[in-house]
Amino acid sequence: MTSNRSTYNSPDPIPGMPSTDAYQALLTKQSNCVRENHANTSFAFSERHLQCVWENSRLRPTSLTTRNGETLSIVDPGHWNLEAGPDFLDAVLLLGPERRRIQGDIEIHISPADWDHHKHSGDPRYRRVIAHVTYSPGNAPLQSLPRGTVEISLQEALTTTPGFSFESIDITAYPYATLPHSPRPCALALQNWHPDRLGPMLEAAGAHRMQIKANRIAMQLEHATPDAVLYREVLGAFGYKQNTAVCRNIADRITYDVIHSMPPLAGYALLLGISGLLPEKPSPRWDAETREFIRYVWDAWWPQQAQWQNVQLSRSAWTLSSIRPQNHPIRRLAAIAAVACKPDSLSQQFADIPTNAPTLWRKTVAKRFLAPSPLDYWHTHISLGSKRRDKPIAIIGHARLSALSANVFLPYLAATGKPTETLIQTLPPEQNNAIIRQTAHALFGRDHNPLLYSKSGLRQQGIMQIFHDFCLTDRSGCEACPFPLALQRD
Repeated sequence: MTSNRSTYNSPDPIPGMPSTDAYQALLTKQSNCVRENHANTSFAFSERHLQCVWENSRLRPTSLTTRNGETLSIVDPGHWNLEAGPDFLDAVLLLGPERRRIQGDIEIHISPADWDHHKHSGDPRYRRVIAHVTYSPGNAPLQSLPRGTVEISLQEALTTTPGFSFESIDITAYPYATLPHSPRPCALALQNWHPDRLGPMLEAAGAHRMQIKANRIAMQLEHATPDAVLYREVLGAFGYKQNTAVCRNIADRITYDVIHSMPPLAGYALLLGISGLLPEKPSPRWDAETREFIRYVWDAWWPQQAQWQNVQLSRSAWTLSSIRPQNHPIRRLAAIAAVACKPDSLSQQFADIPTNAPTLWRKTVAKRFLAPSPLDYWHTHISLGSKRRDKPIAIIGHARLSALSANVFLPYLAATGKPTETLIQTLPPEQNNAIIRQTAHALFGRDHNPLLYSKSGLRQQGIMQIFHDFCLTDRSGCEACPFPLALQRD
């Protein structure tokens, strides 16, 4: 691995989206940055996703074999290298039936050919590599790899692992350098840039990020119907990063074709029953309205329970601590039922909304999530058993709708050929998160004006893309990052 590397493959341009030219020009000026362009375009994620799989025993398949068919046991995956050189250092593996022990470094790529593309064969830092781990099967030229290096492909093992999803991996939760107190090189490079120049640069990076998302959804559409793809994406987005995998698991168990044919109450009861979150008995704290609501749900779940109990999840599958009441999956599953159980197909509900009027588009999308009776309980209660609100509560608030738009609806529309440039350029902001705050601090210094990006969802997306392309994989404490040099040349 080089000291700095862009995280994502260069996205294919999609008509009807804002221009990414300004950001692409910066990327092409990274003379020290190895871009990850691959012949294998069927993998829509990054090397960092694969690194997370290798590092985390809960994600890593238990049954792996080498290219030569030897069984593989991982005693120690090695420690994540935050400097230049192989991805993991001092790993310990056991090979074959005799459990032959080997110890050394691990290098991870998407394709076997990346070993040569990244020029590792002549780099002395890679002499101790004992395993070349890739997503795609195949093999690197034997003369390029260190003597005795085994080759391991993750693709088959991951695609056959029930419930596994790359989308559920929070790649920002894994090691990366803490931002020092001194000004970062990128902040020094940008200190004389006028806001009228900074804004378009962030917007171009944001459009770049949206193209990546659209390409990922386009790949899914090659293998599944638009309704199935949109249903799974929306359900996964409602899981937030703590429960994305569980929500996608539900989407795989209760497919769109199954739930679309149901009335909203029956669909909600099925989702809630399968989730393992349907309360088994009323709480003493509940009022009469809540008791009645849960009774309705149970009445709709009972006839279905025997058919679906074998795929029912347990409550322990969920991460529920620190979740805001309005984000609880019991509430969010009602929003899914509200759109998935309508007569119109899920894709048609969003494809028919004109995209040239952003305010109307957002209002119309919000109306799609209005829950019918008796699911309208959630329009007067923030959580199960909470005090009834006199003023109606939207199941999907403005901030969440903006996140859904950025992560699901707009990439989906772009992937299906709808013009989205106007919607993307006027994308409302999400709540600032730790990534946005940290990266903005690095880019613009401690005393910058957050109005530069806090009012624009597209600029927020741009900040997050810069983080993923540069900050996340930097191993030099910013000193060897190619982004400041590219900025200076611009």
